[in-house]
Amino acid sequence: MAWIYCDNGFMADRRYLKKMTRYWAAEETKANATLDRVQESEWFDYWHTHLDWKGRGNRHVSDRTTVAAGLLRLLKRAVSSEREDVQCWVMLAQDTGQSALYLHSPNPQGTPWPHPFDGVTWDIELPGWLAPLLSSDGLQAGRWGSGESQRLLVRVRP
Repeated sequence: MAWIYCDNGFMADRRYLKKMTRYWAAEETKANATLDRVQESEWFDYWHTHLDWKGRGNRHVSDRTTVAAGLLRLLKRAVSSEREDVQCWVMLAQDTGQSALYLHSPNPQGTPWPHPFDGVTWDIELPGWLAPLLSSDGLQAGRWGSGESQRLLVRVRP
């Protein structure tokens, strides 16, 4: 059995990595189908979907990166719909089960639009695992919150 040593001290074998590659591909396929259905909606009130419903991305740094990469691909798909009345962003949380793609638009619920992103510090120095995913894609990263409740946000650069 071939073991692969990873940054967080977790030893993963090739079977684990192969199994998780299939798992993440299936989860992303489901998320894409969900996005296709909801993009026909007239409005969004902080609608969101998670890629990692079961929190499996917390097991291994490669899984955490895969969750972020999948959500960023969903973000690009959502933005490519060219609906100017919809804001799209990704929130990346310490617990990958809480990381999500968000869609927001003017809506009858009366929630603020555009979303003001109060308290977000934009154009931050990126964590090492996230930097390669955001290189020259026209995306902007920010940090919101502090301590364990800190979140990273990624949106299309305004």
